[in-house]
Amino acid sequence: MREITFTLARPTPVLNVLMRQNRWDRARNKRALGREIAAALGGRLPAQPIERARVTVTRCSVGVPDQDGAIGGIKDLLDVLTTPWVTPKGQRRNKFGLGLIRDDDPARCEVAVRCERCRSAEQRTEVTIEEVAG
Repeated sequence: MREITFTLARPTPVLNVLMRQNRWDRARNKRALGREIAAALGGRLPAQPIERARVTVTRCSVGVPDQDGAIGGIKDLLDVLTTPWVTPKGQRRNKFGLGLIRDDDPARCEVAVRCERCRSAEQRTEVTIEEVAG
């Protein structure tokens, strides 16, 4: 079973922050997040995405958000982890995806989000992607 682990330098945003961004800022942030994840993995992306995955996100921050805000805040992270694809009409979908997991739908991906309190200098997001048999 494969496992991919990496740490991001800051906590994921909460849902309220994502909802208030315009689409251009959000696209720029997804690109930057993809570059940060690729750098955290040392540029070594898997040849094949994980078909069925368990994604565990530990958000360490000064304040602890409510659970729905924390879960909604990882949407862009999940989008970056998934595999890009082309529709039969030739439209690109999920162009920011790195291809670590096949898809983030509930049939292929279990998601768990934990929030922990820490000091300001220790803020981060820890992500673990585990392959699940099935």
